Amino acid sequence: MANLAEKAGAPARQGLPQAAAVLAYAGALPLIVAALLVLLRPDDLGPGAQRFMLIYGGLLIAFFGGVRWGVAVMRPEGPRFVHLVGGAIPLVLALPVFFLADPGARFLLILIALPILLIDDLRATRKGSGAPDWYLGVRAPLTILMEASFGLAFAQHLMS
Repeated sequence: MANLAEKAGAPARQGLPQAAAVLAYAGALPLIVAALLVLLRPDDLGPGAQRFMLIYGGLLIAFFGGVRWGVAVMRPEGPRFVHLVGGAIPLVLALPVFFLADPGARFLLILIALPILLIDDLRATRKGSGAPDWYLGVRAPLTILMEASFGLAFAQHLMS
């Protein structure tokens, strides 16, 4: 029986490293739990869960910028300015998520930014300047899961 370290490094389906899949989906669990708390316990636990989700969303946007930056600097020919700017833009986009007073505007920013970043990541990978294909194998389904979680919490916010 293989130990956990061997399992984590083993390729999963279609070249997706199992460690990446495990960590990515584990990272989505707090967001899913928070969305459920917003929906199922809106009066007592919902407000704190909503605040958590908004902070987590801003961090996710910034994280995806960090991934872009990392991909840019790892290119054999070195980073191009345009790719480094592409890595910095998500951080700038994330800042209002931390500072806007209106939770609805913050949810909207997250709901708009995540799929735009995914679409741009898909475009870059198809052109050969983005992350490896396996990354998008975990990133695309996770973005759908995150969008659903943020969308449900946003809908609850609008109804309250």
